[in-house]
Amino acid sequence: MEAKKQLGQHFLINEGVALKIAKQCEGESLIIEIGPGKGALTEKLLVDNRTVIGVELDRELFGYLKEKFKGKNFYLIGGDAAHLKIKRKAVICGNLPYNSAKAIIKNFVLQFDFIPKMVFMVQKEVADTITAKPQTKEFSKFSVLCQLYYDTAKLFNVSAGSFKPKPKVVSSVVKFKRKKSSYQIDNSFFKFIDKLFSYPRKTVKNNLKPFSVREEFAHKRPSDLSLDEIYYLWREEWQNS
Repeated sequence: MEAKKQLGQHFLINEGVALKIAKQCEGESLIIEIGPGKGALTEKLLVDNRTVIGVELDRELFGYLKEKFKGKNFYLIGGDAAHLKIKRKAVICGNLPYNSAKAIIKNFVLQFDFIPKMVFMVQKEVADTITAKPQTKEFSKFSVLCQLYYDTAKLFNVSAGSFKPKPKVVSSVVKFKRKKSSYQIDNSFFKFIDKLFSYPRKTVKNNLKPFSVREEFAHKRPSDLSLDEIYYLWREEWQNS
């Protein structure tokens, strides 16, 4: 079965990489795997009587996967993981399609109450953004979103030769571990960070016009702000404007 370019499919063929990802999920009883593809990672996840639920957009793979894992605690859901709603505690894992990785991650980050941990393979540049620290060029509103509820870490890079067909980019595996405490926000926070990062090279004062900004923040760029400072600006200045 050939990979479908329009779905961003690059099937993992490196068993060592699959095993390293699966090890990050040790001790978990329920795993939701995004994009099982031909099951290279699924095979490593299905140990110790663990239950794995695969979310696969390509229904042509259903018969192949069901036959391959017949008799195992493996279940399939068809659909787009960017819209999947979680109803019970689960760890999320998978090799995400490059063209929809951010949308999928955003969907699950906002369901943090149900998800203590996530392990994803994504394009290296996306991984660098997910794990970026303030005062770096990679730190963006997507970094803020990912780090609101999770501690994020890049575990290792994966070369193009680990996939078939080979992608034109390097991939990275990233881990999300839910924070013990998180920021208390509402939907207005996301409108706020959209505006704050609307022009990343401009100052905070320029991006947040016509709202007033304290002098200590006014002349910084958005990427210079820590999460605590961004949260403060939203809560104390934006909310009270």
